Amino acid sequence: MNNSTNLFKKLGLRDLFPKKIKLNDIHVINSLSLCLNEPDTVEDLKSQYLYKLMILDYNVRYLSFKPVATDPPLEDGSTTFDDFDFFNTNEEPTRGAELAGTEAHIHPMDIHMAVFHCANDFLRQYMYTKLSACQFALPFLVPNPYTEDLEFPLWPLRHIKKSWKSMTSADNPGKYQTRQMFSTPVPVVSFLRLGTSFTSKSQILNPVISKQRHNVFFNRHCKGSAPNIMLMNGVVEIAWYCPGGKKDDIFDDCVAFLNLHGDAKEHQRQLQFLQAVSTVNVLLLSEQPQDEETKTICQNLSQSPVPLICLFSGSERVPGSKNPLKVRLAAKNRNEAELTEELITNIKQCIGKYNKKQSIENFSNETRQLKFKVDEDKQSFKDGHALAQTLVCLLKEKRISDIKKEFLPLHGELWHNWCMKNKQQYRLSCKTNVSIEQQQSVIVSDMKATRQKQREIALPLNDFMRSFLDCLTSSDHSEDTKCYMLQWLRVLLDDLSSDHLARLEENYHSTWSQMRNVPKNKEKAEELDTLRKQLNSISEKMAASTIGLQHIMREVGQMYECSDKQSVGALPAIGAEMLISGYPLELMDGDESQVPLIWIQAVLKSLIEKLGDKKVYVLSILGLQSSGKSTLLNTMFGLQFTVSAGRCTRGAFMQMIKVDEKIREELGFDFLLVVDTEGLRSPELSTKTSLNHDNELATFIIGIGDMTVINIMGENPSEVHEILQICVQAFLRMKRIKIKPGCIFVHQNVAEASAGDKNMEGRRRLQEKLDEMAQTAAKEEGSDDVYRFSDVIQFDLESQVFYFKNLLEGDPPMAPPNPSYSQNVQDLKTKLLSVAKGQTGFRFPSLSQFRLRVHDLWNALLQENFVFSFRNTLEIMVYSSLEENYAQWSWKLRKYSLETQTKLRNQIGSNKIMDVNTTDLLSNFDEVYTALKREIEAYFKDDKHAEILINWKGNVENRLESLKNELIEETHKQCKMLIEIKRHKSELDQKKCEYEANLMQKSKSLATSLKDKRLTDKQVEEAFSSLWVEWVSETAKDQLPHEPINIKAIVERILYSRFQKQADIMNKIKTISENGKFEFTNKKHINKSFMKAGWEWIQEKCGKGIPQGFAETLHRNVNHMVDEYIRKKESEKTDFNKNFIFEILDEVESHIHDYEDKENVKFTYEYRVDLSVLVCLGSVQRFQKMHESFKKANNPITYLQSKREQYFQMFKNYCKGANSVTIFAKFLFKNILSAVEEAIYNQIKLQIIDIMKCSNPAFSGNRCNLENHILRHLAMQKKFEFYNEYIHNPKLYFKSFIGEHVETFCKDYQKLQQMFHGNLEEIKSCILRTSTEVSEEVNLKNGNASMWLDHFCKKLGDHMVINRESLTSIQDEDIGDTKFLKHMMAKNLEEVVRSENMEKVDASSQHLCLLKQKITEILFNQLEGCWAQCPFCKAICTNTICNHSGDHRVQFHRSGAIGHVFYDKTDEFSFDFCSTKVCSDLSFWCHAKEDWIPYRSYRDGGDPYDKWSITADGSTQGYWKWFICRFQKEWEDRCGYKFKGKGAIPDSWRKITEESVLEELNMRD
Repeated sequence: MNNSTNLFKKLGLRDLFPKKIKLNDIHVINSLSLCLNEPDTVEDLKSQYLYKLMILDYNVRYLSFKPVATDPPLEDGSTTFDDFDFFNTNEEPTRGAELAGTEAHIHPMDIHMAVFHCANDFLRQYMYTKLSACQFALPFLVPNPYTEDLEFPLWPLRHIKKSWKSMTSADNPGKYQTRQMFSTPVPVVSFLRLGTSFTSKSQILNPVISKQRHNVFFNRHCKGSAPNIMLMNGVVEIAWYCPGGKKDDIFDDCVAFLNLHGDAKEHQRQLQFLQAVSTVNVLLLSEQPQDEETKTICQNLSQSPVPLICLFSGSERVPGSKNPLKVRLAAKNRNEAELTEELITNIKQCIGKYNKKQSIENFSNETRQLKFKVDEDKQSFKDGHALAQTLVCLLKEKRISDIKKEFLPLHGELWHNWCMKNKQQYRLSCKTNVSIEQQQSVIVSDMKATRQKQREIALPLNDFMRSFLDCLTSSDHSEDTKCYMLQWLRVLLDDLSSDHLARLEENYHSTWSQMRNVPKNKEKAEELDTLRKQLNSISEKMAASTIGLQHIMREVGQMYECSDKQSVGALPAIGAEMLISGYPLELMDGDESQVPLIWIQAVLKSLIEKLGDKKVYVLSILGLQSSGKSTLLNTMFGLQFTVSAGRCTRGAFMQMIKVDEKIREELGFDFLLVVDTEGLRSPELSTKTSLNHDNELATFIIGIGDMTVINIMGENPSEVHEILQICVQAFLRMKRIKIKPGCIFVHQNVAEASAGDKNMEGRRRLQEKLDEMAQTAAKEEGSDDVYRFSDVIQFDLESQVFYFKNLLEGDPPMAPPNPSYSQNVQDLKTKLLSVAKGQTGFRFPSLSQFRLRVHDLWNALLQENFVFSFRNTLEIMVYSSLEENYAQWSWKLRKYSLETQTKLRNQIGSNKIMDVNTTDLLSNFDEVYTALKREIEAYFKDDKHAEILINWKGNVENRLESLKNELIEETHKQCKMLIEIKRHKSELDQKKCEYEANLMQKSKSLATSLKDKRLTDKQVEEAFSSLWVEWVSETAKDQLPHEPINIKAIVERILYSRFQKQADIMNKIKTISENGKFEFTNKKHINKSFMKAGWEWIQEKCGKGIPQGFAETLHRNVNHMVDEYIRKKESEKTDFNKNFIFEILDEVESHIHDYEDKENVKFTYEYRVDLSVLVCLGSVQRFQKMHESFKKANNPITYLQSKREQYFQMFKNYCKGANSVTIFAKFLFKNILSAVEEAIYNQIKLQIIDIMKCSNPAFSGNRCNLENHILRHLAMQKKFEFYNEYIHNPKLYFKSFIGEHVETFCKDYQKLQQMFHGNLEEIKSCILRTSTEVSEEVNLKNGNASMWLDHFCKKLGDHMVINRESLTSIQDEDIGDTKFLKHMMAKNLEEVVRSENMEKVDASSQHLCLLKQKITEILFNQLEGCWAQCPFCKAICTNTICNHSGDHRVQFHRSGAIGHVFYDKTDEFSFDFCSTKVCSDLSFWCHAKEDWIPYRSYRDGGDPYDKWSITADGSTQGYWKWFICRFQKEWEDRCGYKFKGKGAIPDSWRKITEESVLEELNMRD
């Protein structure tokens, strides 16, 4: 007992005994996966054992721990040999160190049995499968190391399968058959030993079973063996001999061998069992004298009817026996080969005479009778078996071929039809009377009907599915019970269908062979066709009869897809739990070659909810059928993918493996997701499918994988060519859609794999084939930049090509795995897991990213043109997030620019600065720009999608750099303009100052003379009026007479000069001037040489021609442009300049030219003249008013008249003897009042924008977000005229929408009042603080009022515009009493604010109007982007940069009807969507080319078509379908076409509701 305890403790298994190691505990990527070295400690042995067993390294049998040896210290050489007799073995005892080393050694079979004792039932099952594959004996009867109770591990034995070919079998002679050994009766040969012997019983037994000198049973002569074995004594092991159908087979049929370890005398219960079950007993009799007990046992064995072969280990010769069933053989000093041959002959003879066969099932009955402990007798086993048995009993009520139809109906014919329709909807063709959209509508309706039928069948659940789901979801069953149920179900389902499938497979191969032998000529065509139909029929029967857990889960998936998600919301969690538990889950339905996308997406979502959004490394594998793909994955990672020569993997399955936390950071991922696939070029598919199936499968599998193993079996040139051709084309597709998977080539079954020269030659040939395939694939895919495989994918011939030796070392079925294969597997595994090392910035995807990748790739594969159709949802999401962040970054820069412009405007207006240069501006901007760059750098580095974001980093940096330069240029330009205006006004301002000084002097003198006369207010006013009249008269004498300017005449002269080539131009100017419009006609205004003849037919048919609509739209755009231009000039308060008209004319011509390009229309010269004359004459009145306003504002007398009241108050104060300080303060604040108000509104402007960007969702993102809110607003307003404006003038409508929201915000006068008050208080504080500071400075310098004003204006010049010259009137006042000045400043400031009612916002004030205009303009500039519209559907490019590089693109295209597309020579709309048309065989008329261009190659139409990237992903919005149905009549009247014929609106469109389209828009937010 103590020895066993010490053993378990040494191995680190004490706390894991009994049965506490789970299968999931070893299904982990750990440090051994990266590097398999010798164990460092004894405790490492258990991990090494399980790992080596996983990779089928049969050296696991010889695993041991060797402590590092230390050399003993050398003694004096002169005395050592004399004192020690070298040849006397009895002289000196064994060294203590050697004894300790022997005791420390752990027997390999003790490691094996210790792990067995600590493994739970599922791990034992796994171990038995691996041990059986290694051709090792399996524990059959196992004594408990503490209680000596015997355990019969029935559960792992139940799953053992063996294949053999028997020439004598009555059932399928000469054919390989795979049997479940649990239920297969075979002869049983038991080997026993009585007493101790120098002869090894297991060593004698091994050559009887294996001709390949493989140690099926461990014996004392094996490496690592030692006498101190602890756990094998009393253990009975079992092994099977399986013939290969060859002449040199040892036995003609399968034979089981049982081997009892130890002296049988000491293990009476085991002996009793063996006597009961054996066909033949082989007894090794000790050379030692026999005691009575031994003699009794021998007597019993000899008298038993069971044949006995007795080996006498102490005798060289023994007399023979007359009874052929009682054989005596000498074993001492015998030639091993002779003894083996003799033993085999006698065993065969005994088996032939005593025809007794036993199965494991029979063994279990015997063990229970003998009261052995059977693992399957525990309650959880029984409960799991009962549940599974109940399920299978339900299935047995039907014929095997009808089970799926009856109990799994959802993925039968209905699922098949749905899949067919799903693919059809993406591969539509042009038909005579039906549009593509109508075809698609019918298909979608059919798909919905199919789903409805599925729902009707699914609910209520049939008995089988209800019971199955209850088993998995019920809380009444323990997790162990559920696991046992699933395992039992797999076993029972396999039993249910195996025999029937075997017969079908035999029939299939027979028919296939028959068909291959039929000559392929016309005479035999009918016979071939008949055989082909038979093959298809058999194949369908095989598919119907194949029932496994994957088919039940497929039904669960269909149940989820067709049902209301709330009622079946728990189903994805079942799939997720199965993945977590280590079960494979079907990713692609192999029968339909379809990914059940809704189900898979839901399972992955549930997986994320359970595990978190973990990093995952997706490893996929591709290869021809039966090339060893599943075997390779199972060996490498210990997985459970189905491996069978007859029933290969169909579709694709995924399985998850956890990464040990200790190495997660090193590897860079949390889970390995392995995807196994069906074989390419499957013969079962070849009769029904084409090369396209393999190409699609390869594209999908390579696309979803981070790394793909390309598995090549053998050296058949045609097979190598096929697999390379398919895979290289898939990699090329990935390159074109900017997905960068990795690949590794594994060349299996290559002879002489270790020969370096041959390896080099093989690599060279592979490189040549890859380059050749790359060029071929490039031609097929239309790519002209590929010359080598390395142009397609990063590839290193030396490190990415692996050559594997054969899996088996010898001939099957008894051949063990090749140790070189295991080493090859380990090398490959290390390479695969180290994929991220050395790749800077490489990141594995998260589960959510993998989920999106599956979605995008599958949707693209449904299209005919994968590359053309691929839509990277993750990229779109990441880019959208980037755009939102860019909007914030750009706003920070723009806001800083606006603040800088305000500050500089104040400084220029206050004469604080006289010039602004670009260098200073760059320096100013650099502070905020540098901070932004740091923020951007951190974003691109730390974001979880950094590897995707890096694609746009340069673009974002360039955009921000361009924006900075643009803002600096704009700021510089504004400052230069202000300085120029200031310079032009300086002379006028100087005169104003002189006039004011004159008036002030006169006023002061008069007031002084009248001060002592105590005049009444009326007398004071009369005296001032007299003075004012006198002063105005004197000032007027200095003014030049005003000559009125006739702006209309100027404009007419410019127009005449510009368009004098136009006949009767003067009359045209006169007519348009009088009427205020011109009449548009196609004949005069549309260029007929450009128009296709069909236009006239349309005009006659529809009345209102399309060109008139173009003209109206263009006219609106030009009017808006002119209005914006004049408003800008008005805001600058400048005088009229004739250059304004020339600029307007240039802009009109530019608008016409752009519109012609966009709409494929050509206007005549006369139209250009008419439109130019109309808009220029229309601007005359506003320019005239602007001129008069400028003259009025800049006339000194007018200016001074506006200040009459202010001067009167000063005069009045003088007359009444007011203090100079009082007069000074009142005059000062009256003068700066307008500047204060302007400063407040400048502050409010930015505050309102910030608030709107934060609180209004429409302005919180980028232009795409704004457009989404506009669409929602339009749908809720339901006004056609709004839609019409939005579709044809999106830029104007966007600005109008922004303006409406600004207007709405500014109607909240209470909020505005609060903002105004807050800013007013802040500016008041600033003024008073500045006043105090200035007073202190002036006092220190003994300065006067003039100095005070200089300092005051300079300090406040950053905050508002203060014109120092306008204050010259008070610069001579006495303000020496600074305390009184401070008091009066505060008092007068409050009085002025109250008297002017500044604290109340005036809704009609000019300031507020300008504020709203400015906010609208700033928001529009911040949110605008590219305004290009799709030439087919008018959708607006979503790029956020005007004049951006690269193609225009949109997230969702619209119906062609929105873009006025119609069928040739009809008045019928064409309403197909662009994303559908570009993958169809439709064509469009290109005016520029004057030819029909296929939509597939729309770029051939030249500008503007070649500037657009239209993805053929079939993505559409219900929004525009709803719009067409809601405004059908209005749109027909607007465009002149009808929704009829091929353009008839599909019925499904009319079912779209406003609520659904609004919900659709909400999902895009």
